[in-house]
Amino acid sequence: MPEITINGYVTYYEDDDFTAPWKPRQTIVIQHGFGRNSQFWRHWVPMLAGDYRVIRRDLRGHGGSGDPGPSYPWTFENLVRDLSGFCDALKLESVHLLGESTGGMLAVGYAAKRPESTGARLRSVTLCATPKTIGAAGQKLFAFGRASWQSALEELGSEGWARTLLSRPGTFPSTDPAQVEWAIRQFGRARTASLVGYSKVISTTDITPLLPEVKVPVLLLAPTRSAATTVEEQESIAAALLQSELVQIDGAGHEIYIDKAAECVSALRGFLEAFR
Repeated sequence: MPEITINGYVTYYEDDDFTAPWKPRQTIVIQHGFGRNSQFWRHWVPMLAGDYRVIRRDLRGHGGSGDPGPSYPWTFENLVRDLSGFCDALKLESVHLLGESTGGMLAVGYAAKRPESTGARLRSVTLCATPKTIGAAGQKLFAFGRASWQSALEELGSEGWARTLLSRPGTFPSTDPAQVEWAIRQFGRARTASLVGYSKVISTTDITPLLPEVKVPVLLLAPTRSAATTVEEQESIAAALLQSELVQIDGAGHEIYIDKAAECVSALRGFLEAFR
């Protein structure tokens, strides 16, 4: 269970590398979205780790990472700084950053603000079902009839909130009850206070102004039936970027990396081939 202390808290991560040790290698860093953790991406490892070093990182207060505590100032800048510090601490030299959903928002922040002359060398960004922000409609959806998204989280707790979420169409794509229960338990590993803090950040941050500042090529894996982002929003994100490629993925809902993993990985491999 690899862990590293960055910016005053412990970050848990998974590091899988089955590349030939005598050959140059590139690294894919995967940043999960709201409430999830690195374990949601474990099925991607066999499909990628023979050709890339694959690192999956848990966000503050999520999965195996440390609880930042009640006084932690949840800001977009601090979360981007955590991601940047993680890549630097591991001395990553050639990084392809994949951000899922709100993790993609952090990836855009990292790419837009990261000086190319310092730290890890960012080669590309992949955005998987990434919205520009969690707007009023999304916040209402996630509030489940409560006064606010944050009220729902505080009342239901992380696991109870996840159970309600995963019962709604356009969210978790599995019809396997055992897999759904597993996912709910994984959501439950996130600290409720951390979800409240993170939800405030992503509902008050819009990455639109940052998109033209991203200098590296970007792949968009765009879900066609997501409850959190539309194809039109994905197309507008692609249009605002300097270098972009958009691939529509017709999954059952938002989490296309689960039910359409092979299709997503195929698109990612095709995109990354230019860097090999």
